[in-house]
Amino acid sequence: MTVARVAVVRYDKPLESVRQAVDLCGGLDHLPANAKVFIKPNIVFWSRVQPYPKWGVITTSRVVADMVTLLKERGVDDLTIGEGPVQYDPKDTQLMDHAYESLGYEALKRRFGVKLVKVSERPFETVDLGEGVRLNFNKDVLEADFLVDIPVLKTHA
Repeated sequence: MTVARVAVVRYDKPLESVRQAVDLCGGLDHLPANAKVFIKPNIVFWSRVQPYPKWGVITTSRVVADMVTLLKERGVDDLTIGEGPVQYDPKDTQLMDHAYESLGYEALKRRFGVKLVKVSERPFETVDLGEGVRLNFNKDVLEADFLVDIPVLKTHA
């Protein structure tokens, strides 16, 4: 059985709090040199019509920016942020653009050269998980050397 190390850190200081949490759990200990990194920021849902809460529903943009900074400090140049939220209208091809702009991810793209992808518009690959279970996974994630999943602790009604 694999034992996972976790860290719980109060977010008191931008960058330093995320750095402490990552260091305590060894989160980047296995990051390969010159890694191609995919960041999944937990944008499970997005809407243009309703104001969106800044905390408790999706991972805050500040935490995502902190993680990008930590990866850049380690020399990672190939960074992709990708997400595919639930949408009221699956044909709305501009929703993720709106989310990325509203959340400040476009600024990360300009500042750090981060690539932003809309997972639902990218290629998928079928992966055999064994015992007759086959699932389609986003190809960008499968081709990454390292995945950073940044969920937010929340409850669901």
